[in-house]
Amino acid sequence: MNTFFLNTLFSQKGIEAFSWTLIHSLWQGLVLAVLVGVILLMTRKARPALRYALLTGLLLTFLAVSAGTFWWEYHQIDRVAALVPEVVLTQGTLHAGYLIRENLWVAEQEDMASKILRFGTEHAVLIVAVWWLVFLLKTFQAASGLYYIHRIRHHRIRPVPERWHHRVVELAHRLKINRRIALVESERVKVPLVAGFLKPMILVPMGFMTSLPTSQLEAILLHELAHVRRKDYLVNLFQSFSENIFFFNPAVLWLSYLIREEREHCCDDLAIAVTQNKTSFVNALVQFQEYKIAASAPVLAFAGKRNHLLDRIKRIIYNHNKQLDAMEKLFVTASLITVSVLSVAFSPSSAVKVPTPSAQPNEVPLPKPIPALLPQAEPTPLAVAMQDTIVPKQKGTGTSVSTIQITRNDKRYRIVDQDGKITELEIDGKTILEDQIESYLPEIEPILAELKVEREKAEVVRAQADVARQEAIKMREQAEVMRREAETYRAQAEVARQQARQMREDAQQQRRAAEDMRVASNQNRLYAEEMKAQANQNRNENIESIRAQADEARQLAEEARRHAQEARRHAEVFRGEAEVMRKEAEKKRAEYETMQADFINELMEAGVIRDKTGLSYKLSADELIVNGVKQPDALHQKLKAKYLKDMAAEMVYNWKGRTGYTTTGWIYTR
Repeated sequence: MNTFFLNTLFSQKGIEAFSWTLIHSLWQGLVLAVLVGVILLMTRKARPALRYALLTGLLLTFLAVSAGTFWWEYHQIDRVAALVPEVVLTQGTLHAGYLIRENLWVAEQEDMASKILRFGTEHAVLIVAVWWLVFLLKTFQAASGLYYIHRIRHHRIRPVPERWHHRVVELAHRLKINRRIALVESERVKVPLVAGFLKPMILVPMGFMTSLPTSQLEAILLHELAHVRRKDYLVNLFQSFSENIFFFNPAVLWLSYLIREEREHCCDDLAIAVTQNKTSFVNALVQFQEYKIAASAPVLAFAGKRNHLLDRIKRIIYNHNKQLDAMEKLFVTASLITVSVLSVAFSPSSAVKVPTPSAQPNEVPLPKPIPALLPQAEPTPLAVAMQDTIVPKQKGTGTSVSTIQITRNDKRYRIVDQDGKITELEIDGKTILEDQIESYLPEIEPILAELKVEREKAEVVRAQADVARQEAIKMREQAEVMRREAETYRAQAEVARQQARQMREDAQQQRRAAEDMRVASNQNRLYAEEMKAQANQNRNENIESIRAQADEARQLAEEARRHAQEARRHAEVFRGEAEVMRKEAEKKRAEYETMQADFINELMEAGVIRDKTGLSYKLSADELIVNGVKQPDALHQKLKAKYLKDMAAEMVYNWKGRTGYTTTGWIYTR
């Protein structure tokens, strides 16, 4: 059976049939894009599982249609050959079995479509050869991806605490998964992922199990377990194989991207159905956004520009599926228009009937064979071994939280303000209950008012710097305008000089003409002399007038040039002041980064840490905590004396989501 398949595919008929299958897949892809657009519009409020099933069904249908196209093209050649027996053609015909295809046009003058059709048949071998080379490259890339997955399952991994193994078993049982699923930490991955089908394994980055709250960790693990339950690993391999075959078809690549997107939504819903807590799951998505950005794979241009995290969060909160964006609408509309145009251009009404045999059964006229249409497509890269992940934190979630630490009247205050409301309060290390915070407002409101005044002063300074920069820009623009005006005046002066020279030349011509008239006729001598005198008088008057205008224009140009130089000097002064302010701000930022790097180096030299992986610390006047462990007092006193100088109160790094230092009640973060 394998031999029959190879003989069929690599025979001349097989190559031609496969070439036309690839060609037909392009217009079939346009129809596919239209159907995908209809499904997305009709299922805006449907469950992701329904969308996923419909889109996957479309991909399977497309592959089935392509297989049917190959079968039809392969046997069409035999049917056409059977219509025309071997004949001996007379003058103006060809010999020995010329094949005529029923769907070919016969015309003396070929139009553009006919030329494209003829090109497809004549270059079938070249088309298949190019496709074969790219297909082998794509297959090699896919195999490399599978080998990489095999490598990360067995190299540089570390087991997680035993309690998390038990927790994974419990979560799998809640998802009705009876298979054993391993959970390990890996140095090679940046995001949580599932690898393997027969023996699935969840791999998470190093330090992942200690970086998030338990509820968010469970939400992420449930998402990965949902991939195992749905057997997404096999579907992903099937998609990769389809993309390898139709790498040149943008509709197939777009559909495959949408299937992966809906698969993520299905797993989100399964995880939320188990946790019954949308808030925890959304927080897990936000907290892990940075890892998702680092590991995202390339897709189609208009698909890759979408804010995928925001789409997932909106869908979870509002239960509303994403709609077509502008580029997708344009693609679907263009596909619909192209299909309509091709349907009209290649309709049977424009065809010419294949000539029938004449009275002589062994003679037929020579037709011009023109094959079927050959559309073109742009190849799109294949995403090999797609990793399904949970999206981490991203800025702009709509909640403003600020922490203020300050010492007043020998009391140490720690105030947490969320959207203008005080949610946490500590005085000298003592936490004030939330229902008692209001009684302390008379004590802390003056402090907050003082901080507000300082903030407003800083804003005023920053606003003044912005105004100075804008004024410098404005002055530079005015100087440029004045320079252009000076150029205009200079050009006008040059025109005036040209006019004066032209008038001098005209006057000279008039003088020569008058002299010629005097020589030619003595009778007109007096009249000619009078005319010459009048011409000289007019010439002198015009020259003096134009010379005065030119001098005036030259003076105006010189004055404009002086003004432009003065404006340019002012602009340079403003620009220098703005540059000094910028350098001072940059110097302060560099000093803090240097101090932070020195502090981490001292922790390494003291043997507290080996590297920065998963590092977090807090250095205050009372204690030093590194990676959640309180350090000896000797080390604390040493580092405090060196780094908590002036009015500094605290240094933190990855401490409760903060990195920076606090001085006189201000917190600086990056």
